[in-house]
Amino acid sequence: MLGCAATIAFVTASAAAAQAAPDCAGLKRLKLPHVEILLATPVSGTFREDMAVERAPRTFEGLKPFCRVRGISRPVAGSAIGFEVWLPAERWSGRLHMIGNGAYVSNISYKQMIARLDDGDVAVATDTGHIGTDLEFGWKRPERIEDFGHRAVHESVVAAKAVTRAFYGKPARWAYFSGCSTGGYQALASAQRYPKDFDGIIAGAPGNNRTSLTLAFLWNYLSNHRPGDDSTPILSAPDLLLISRAVVADCDKLDGVADGVVSDPRRCGFRISSLLCREGATPGTCLTAEQITAAQRIYDGPKDKRTGRAIYPGYPLGTEGVTTEPSDKHPGWTGYWSDTANPHEPSRADMFRYWVFDDPKWNWWTFDWGRDVDTMRRKLGPIFDANDSNLTPFSRAGGKLIMFMGWQDPVGTPLEAINYYRAVEAHAGGIAAARAFARLFMVPGMDHCAGGPGATNFSTATRDSTPPVRDAAHDMTLALEAWVERGQAPQSLIATRYAAAEEGTPPAKRPIDFQRPVCAWPNAPVYRGGNTRLATSFSCAPPRK
Repeated sequence: MLGCAATIAFVTASAAAAQAAPDCAGLKRLKLPHVEILLATPVSGTFREDMAVERAPRTFEGLKPFCRVRGISRPVAGSAIGFEVWLPAERWSGRLHMIGNGAYVSNISYKQMIARLDDGDVAVATDTGHIGTDLEFGWKRPERIEDFGHRAVHESVVAAKAVTRAFYGKPARWAYFSGCSTGGYQALASAQRYPKDFDGIIAGAPGNNRTSLTLAFLWNYLSNHRPGDDSTPILSAPDLLLISRAVVADCDKLDGVADGVVSDPRRCGFRISSLLCREGATPGTCLTAEQITAAQRIYDGPKDKRTGRAIYPGYPLGTEGVTTEPSDKHPGWTGYWSDTANPHEPSRADMFRYWVFDDPKWNWWTFDWGRDVDTMRRKLGPIFDANDSNLTPFSRAGGKLIMFMGWQDPVGTPLEAINYYRAVEAHAGGIAAARAFARLFMVPGMDHCAGGPGATNFSTATRDSTPPVRDAAHDMTLALEAWVERGQAPQSLIATRYAAAEEGTPPAKRPIDFQRPVCAWPNAPVYRGGNTRLATSFSCAPPRK
């Protein structure tokens, strides 16, 4: 799986040099097909960002010595895929670990690269083939959309493997990828399109059904506004908080524990109509009929007007909006149905303007929920979606996949992650066959990738998210490594919720509020009795109907 298709011509290579210490600066002269190495320099102690876009650069201290390589790949005309490779100067683990991106931002998460470096791994990242956050990067440039969708990760890791081999004189023993949100989407695209690129993959909150997810954003915006009125939403943030609190009050104890978490919203029988205002009701304690209709449309999800068929699953109960403490805010639907910079237009409106309709003056109120859905899927689906559930090539290559999704995720509906995993099961030949190489973990009370009222800390995604205990039960990265390298498949993970503390306090320095097992699908945590703060008081079992 770790073979590299690129032919390496390293002009300083010699038998004597192979025995010498790795030559960082010499990597600048590495020759790879359609790749240019722009920078190769040793770094130790302090690193200051020099590629940050639309935010101030940050400085990181206390870094282990490493060789920083930055390059650019141009696999097709119009492509310009930037990538970075950080190679530990000492105590290399033998692993290469690529990290994913967020939203449509070109910024690299250096905090995550440092976490990989701390573990002794070669750290890899890409800018996805564009600079900035503006979706105009794909206007009349389908090659740039394809770079973002899947090619940037592939080209970056191929180059990174070649750089790694040249630096150490031997290839990486294992290659990993981990990401959430856009990073989760990149993860599944890699497993589907390039099954030999990675030995192990973590795909969090993947949003892989990308075109339909964007259609859901538009549906939610239109559902929450009166026709033609972009000025006043029907449901406000306080209204969503009211709904969410009612959902928790009604369904929190279904799992036998009152902890402010609805463990499985599908079991919750709450009806939004129960909040309808009656005569004499106190303002702020109920909803109008119009507000109830708007919420119900979002629960139901977008439909094709011609057939009534679902375009994308609706959002389950509990995703509306929750605030559990000042430092842990869950924006819910308000954070994703409108553009954050311009709340008077739908989220990702520029995708429709520039990528679909080629019209900077496109008006979302004219969208046809039949013909225009077909147009979007025809133009973007083949190069942009990551929906292929046939992961047989990935499985045959020895790959292992861990998916995770929060039950309170308000971005991509949690139900879509289940739908995709079920499709993988069907293609693989059943639950047992799929579990041999792929596992899904649904996390009660988790927001988008992290946070929320539940026990949601189980991964060392960044330096300051490390739990006090690091083992394969508490850390998803270690669990994946154990599966790939030692054949120990994860049955469950232990997730932690930390108690309230001053904002910015690393979790490792915060007291533990409670812990829960996070179970491999289709199992779910079941309370067996005892101290409700302890994960050992719960077990993983098939969910009750």
